[in-house]
Amino acid sequence: MKVLGIETSGSIGGVAVCENKHVIAARDLEAGMQHGRELVPTIKDIFQQIGWKFSDIDLIAVDVGPGSYTGLRIGVTCAKTMAYALQKPVIDVPIFDSIIENYIMDSIPVCPILDARRNHVYACIYQPVPIRLDHGVKVVQKKRVSEFLVMQPEELLSILPRPVVVFGDGVSAYKDIFQQKDIFIDEEEKAIPKAKYVAFLGEMAYESGRRCEADQLLPMYLRRAEAAEKLENKKF
Repeated sequence: MKVLGIETSGSIGGVAVCENKHVIAARDLEAGMQHGRELVPTIKDIFQQIGWKFSDIDLIAVDVGPGSYTGLRIGVTCAKTMAYALQKPVIDVPIFDSIIENYIMDSIPVCPILDARRNHVYACIYQPVPIRLDHGVKVVQKKRVSEFLVMQPEELLSILPRPVVVFGDGVSAYKDIFQQKDIFIDEEEKAIPKAKYVAFLGEMAYESGRRCEADQLLPMYLRRAEAAEKLENKKF
């Protein structure tokens, strides 16, 4: 299966083209939230580079967040437009499921934490579940054991399992809160989602039978945009 993966949830976006879970080509978008200007030209350049036509793809996978309101809208709109124009299926991939693919889990839970601003964080907790031995090596499934969360960092601290590994810009923003016994802080960069994992996870979800109609594809915001909240506050 040939899959286009689109990731625009944060300041560093990306595009990946994969076939049967192998990366054919991938490219990061320029840091600084220029996704609206760069996304479509980058997709065109990649397809030209590898000699594919848009009609060659079998599936479009897109990160739906939570994350940047503007970035998510750009990625989802691009995915929906291509799905309609090419009559191809599209599928949504939550950001935390792609982020956790960056991390090699061992025996304790892991919680990526992203800065949602305004004294809130996004988070999701994953539990390692050993599923088999492969040539003597333990293969671990990364099982999501919480909802996709948006809350104040103090609230998240109160529900985190212990011990736990945390990482992401939400940890860096509230490091004084998360520096606790039995909370192990890992590198922030591990929370940067990659378009190739969006493509891989999208393909796996589609092959498992999950479907997402293009007209039902929406960003996962979890909370209202800052501008909307400010406007609401001005009314009172």
